[in-house]
Amino acid sequence: MAKLFIQELPTKEEIHQSAAELLPNADAGILFSNLLFMKVATELDNHFDNVLSNYSLSSGRFTLLYMLNNAPQGMVPSELANKAGVTQATISGLLNNMEKAGLLARHAHEKDGRSYVIKLTEKGLATLKEILPLWYPRVSNFWGQFSETEREGLNAILKRMIQNTEVLAEK
Repeated sequence: MAKLFIQELPTKEEIHQSAAELLPNADAGILFSNLLFMKVATELDNHFDNVLSNYSLSSGRFTLLYMLNNAPQGMVPSELANKAGVTQATISGLLNNMEKAGLLARHAHEKDGRSYVIKLTEKGLATLKEILPLWYPRVSNFWGQFSETEREGLNAILKRMIQNTEVLAEK
């Protein structure tokens, strides 16, 4: 499902004028940077969702397929939830639907009979192998518009941004 976002971004000056009324001490440059970042992230997400929709997948379900592909031994649901950054209740719902679709399977845990391990099925792997060749040329073309030096510089900034996201939760 497409995420709603402003299609025609305001200029930094327009943001400054708007913010002056709503939040007089706001730095329009910070708001503008945030808006630009969110616009790019939303566009990337929407285009990826368009590819995934042909497979009745969400980005969350694709993420689980990808994670399980990188863990051939399987993963317990709590580990999947932790690594995906969601609750166990969220994972449980995703796993149930994906199991019904035949994308993954539950297997008895070797050491803990009360638990189970989630593994990718052949259908899940085939789905990944079908989606990635459709998506990669698009994302490669997008990022190919930037030099390796530009991408490395952006990567460094993005890593710093990831490290600083906890300040968003501060009250």
